[in-house]
Amino acid sequence: MAHVSQAHDQAGAAGAVPPRTPYEEAVAAIWRDILGRPDVGALDDFFSLDATSLQAIQVVSRIRKTLGVDIPVKDVFQEPTVAALAARVQAESASRRSALTRRPADAEPVLSFDQERLWLESQLLPPTAYNVHGRRRLAGPVDVAALEAGVAAIVARHDALRARFPVIDGQPVQIVDPPDAQWRLETARTDSLAAALRLADRQAETAFDLALGPLFRCLLVAVDGSDGSGGGTNGATDAEPEYVLSVTVHHIVADAWSIGLFVRELLALYAAGGDPERAGLPELTVQYPDFAVWQRAHIAGEELTGQLAYWRDHLAGAPPVLAMPVSRRLAVPGGGIERARAELTGAESAALGDLRRKHGVTTFMVLLAALGATLGRWSGRRDVVVGVPIAGRADAGTHALIGFFVNTLPVRVDLRGDPSFGDLLARVRQAALDGYANADAPFDVLVKELQAPRDPRQTPLFQALLNVIGPPEAETVAGIAVEPLELPALPSKFDLALTAQERGGRLGFDLAFNADRYHGSMMRELLAQVVALVRDALEDPGRAVSELGGAPGAAADSSDASGSADGNATAAAWTPHLAVDRFAQQADRVAVVGADGEHGYRWLARAADRVAAFLGAREAEPGRVGIARHPTAAFVATVLGCLKAGLEFTVTEPAAGVPASFLGLSQLLDTEETEGLSTLFEDLKEPLPAAESEATTHERDDWAVARFGFSRDDRFAAPATSPGLLVSALSSALSAGATLVMTELTPAGGVAELGDWLRSQAVSVLYTAPPLIRALAAADLRLPTLRFALVDNAGDFLPHDVEAAALLSPDCRCVSLYRVGQDGRPVAVYAVPADFTVASAPLRVPLGTGAVGLPHPSGRPAAIGEIAEIRADGRRTGDLGRWRADGVLEYTGLAGADPGQDLAEAASALRDVAEVRDALVTEQVGDEGDAIVVAYLVGPDPDAGTSGIRRYLISRLPEWLIPGALVVVGALPLTAEGDHDVALLPRTDPGAATEVYVAPRTPMEQQLVDVMAALLAVDRIGVHDTFFELGGFSLLATRLTSRIRDLFDVELSLRDVFEAPTVEGLAQLILRAQSEAFGGEDLEGLLAEITAAD
Repeated sequence: MAHVSQAHDQAGAAGAVPPRTPYEEAVAAIWRDILGRPDVGALDDFFSLDATSLQAIQVVSRIRKTLGVDIPVKDVFQEPTVAALAARVQAESASRRSALTRRPADAEPVLSFDQERLWLESQLLPPTAYNVHGRRRLAGPVDVAALEAGVAAIVARHDALRARFPVIDGQPVQIVDPPDAQWRLETARTDSLAAALRLADRQAETAFDLALGPLFRCLLVAVDGSDGSGGGTNGATDAEPEYVLSVTVHHIVADAWSIGLFVRELLALYAAGGDPERAGLPELTVQYPDFAVWQRAHIAGEELTGQLAYWRDHLAGAPPVLAMPVSRRLAVPGGGIERARAELTGAESAALGDLRRKHGVTTFMVLLAALGATLGRWSGRRDVVVGVPIAGRADAGTHALIGFFVNTLPVRVDLRGDPSFGDLLARVRQAALDGYANADAPFDVLVKELQAPRDPRQTPLFQALLNVIGPPEAETVAGIAVEPLELPALPSKFDLALTAQERGGRLGFDLAFNADRYHGSMMRELLAQVVALVRDALEDPGRAVSELGGAPGAAADSSDASGSADGNATAAAWTPHLAVDRFAQQADRVAVVGADGEHGYRWLARAADRVAAFLGAREAEPGRVGIARHPTAAFVATVLGCLKAGLEFTVTEPAAGVPASFLGLSQLLDTEETEGLSTLFEDLKEPLPAAESEATTHERDDWAVARFGFSRDDRFAAPATSPGLLVSALSSALSAGATLVMTELTPAGGVAELGDWLRSQAVSVLYTAPPLIRALAAADLRLPTLRFALVDNAGDFLPHDVEAAALLSPDCRCVSLYRVGQDGRPVAVYAVPADFTVASAPLRVPLGTGAVGLPHPSGRPAAIGEIAEIRADGRRTGDLGRWRADGVLEYTGLAGADPGQDLAEAASALRDVAEVRDALVTEQVGDEGDAIVVAYLVGPDPDAGTSGIRRYLISRLPEWLIPGALVVVGALPLTAEGDHDVALLPRTDPGAATEVYVAPRTPMEQQLVDVMAALLAVDRIGVHDTFFELGGFSLLATRLTSRIRDLFDVELSLRDVFEAPTVEGLAQLILRAQSEAFGGEDLEGLLAEITAAD
């Protein structure tokens, strides 16, 4: 429920002007009753009386009921005094809204729209995801019999608590059991409050059976020896008797309002001896099933059309997904929930009240602005959608009912133009009020009408929820002190849910998050930034939102840092020539093995000196020197010579006959073409072996040597890398006194041959691109001597590179490198920890904390979690990143790219499939300009089809990332530098991307085709066609499972249909279930029926 906490601040006395007209008196009476104030004047301001947005909704509902006038909630905000609102009510005609009445006796037992949505989602989420829980501590002698009588009276009083939801003819229906249905209060006894709470937790974590019921449980636990008889203690202690009252109910029959209502009615009944009339409980003229029937009839026609039109316009162009820093891929809602907590001080809470009164907003609106702004920073969006629960009890007849009325509104927070916080409040206020005015459209109807993209990992339209609830109520009834207790973190449908509540004059925050998806450290930081933004806004709401809240990232204080204390940074300059000079005294050390033979460090040092002298004697234009790349020691000597000569250089591919100026270079050096240079090494012979000198101790100049302890025993290779990475490998190898091995072989000529060469050279340190390391593993190659794989990995998915490196050698450690530009040296490095696993891998690539910075466009350092453009040595890179809470920089994509449309995520999901060894997903454009996303797969049997893989993707990915075509190839072609060569992949006709029609091959498949055809009204269905792509939806899938049960005597769940939505997939599930029913006999034989006709 979206409302603000009541401060109970009585400082604002009633206005001096009493109500002057019948309408003013009527409105004032409604305010007095709802706000609990004895005196309300004509000029009193609603929000100056510490009213909440929920109470504003109640006022509108009460006005509708008592005065017959229908006004929108926003009128209470725009006309906040009694006089102004009364004038507005007087000017309005009677409401055209139909009143909620009892359903006809012969009405079908239907579900409300929200119940239907929740029933369907309950089939897909963990069984306790929709358990609603409440608990109270009772201090004092409790008459257990009277308490049980009170609970029984409530169960008899409210139809919702006696409802259950069986499936009849494939459709869930609402059945209400009679009031005399058996029900009892569960009781237990423990010796401590902690033990009592554990029992309550166990009750809250126990699933309900929606079809059988009951969907309500109540537990009373006696603590510290209370005998439960109402007569005090059992003699073991003189302490006051203590109990824990725990209530758990399925959300389909109750909401949070209902829990509070249940507790209030129970206490009133207990005090009245179980008599509803003596307890003063209002007569219930309608029940929840009446509301369900009324809603189906009322939420239709012109009114619904108008509300849907509003939401269609409000959400047009809204981002479908928040690109938040997830820690694990493919996590689904409802996983393990953890919490982060924070609190404003009493003074800050009071200042927030002043702020909201000044701007005419509620606490909820202030927090919505703060949360939306923080989520915008973290997702790289200037436009964020947040879910907002609303009571859904617009009709006053629902206020005293237990039931599931709450609706959820997707409210858009517009951050464009970097508004001040005050301006953002105005935007949020208007968006919230407009949402309230269109709150009758049920969320599931809204999703269907807007055709929100399907994503099995998260809710449609929004992924973060904000809820502000009133302060807990402690009271004393019949000598029993009643105190609310903290609730456990149960599984939730939402990945992020922020709840705010005032306790003791302080506004507290509770952020519940899916721990299977998000790191706790990052979520604690997210909450801290929301609270920091609120605090800054209280100081100066006129400041731009971008200037409020958020602490700089751990390493974000410098955009040109050159190192870090933990050695995780890269060096500012290469100095391998210095190491070569030092190692030249050790004549037995082999420096380079290449196409021109094997050469030692002494030879290399002398050759580098000759190159430096050669360059010094040449007259050349100032500027960058180009060095043509060759797999030779002469090439390495030329690189070292340039370093000795102090020249800036870049490595290029050989370009015979091409002028240097054409390449933007001052001169181009080619050891096979450049006059004078090509003959420079001819008379340079290896010297006679000299006596081995003592190993010298020197400062390690190379970042990789310092970080990973490379030694003279290592053998380095960089056979398929960018020029910059090649020079990095050269620098590390020579700085360690190790051997650099070079070859003319490239991945373009065949991965198997290159792999054999790497094994024959006993390579221990490999510099490579991600596609090559995966291709080597996909080809079943093994490199037993490999210790390190340094992967040029920005923009790709690290987890599968780690997995590939482990396949090549179990002892191999994977290191992710980040470079800037084609020939840039690594500026950041992430050494993958030893306990890293694919299952717990981050979605994006951690870059480490090297010579990089992350400034916000405003000039301030980016906060932890905030997306900004990465800078290296002060230069813009065109890449986006964010600081993690552990001080590691994480790559999030290219600047200007949509963070929710990353095709690499689809490729990563494909690599998770057991039979897929490697995958590439790319977009292809046809001759007529029509585009299609195509996935190329290595590993699957090309004759087996790809329907199973497609089913997996449908169950794991948002629909916009599911490839239109899956193509099996023998290998992914690579370029000479180890990247994918997309031009060599087979083309796919966008017009023929759908799977070839395959007719039913067995009687079972034919029966399934007939059932689907009848449900979908489709003439021809192939065994690989997808139920949902043919027009199926969740409720229709329920009818499908019902037909399957009738035909095959097999129970399939709704989740089964989502995960195996084809005729072939469902047939396999049915055969598997039948096999298990018969003791698992000949499962393979049964499944063979499906493929026998292929």
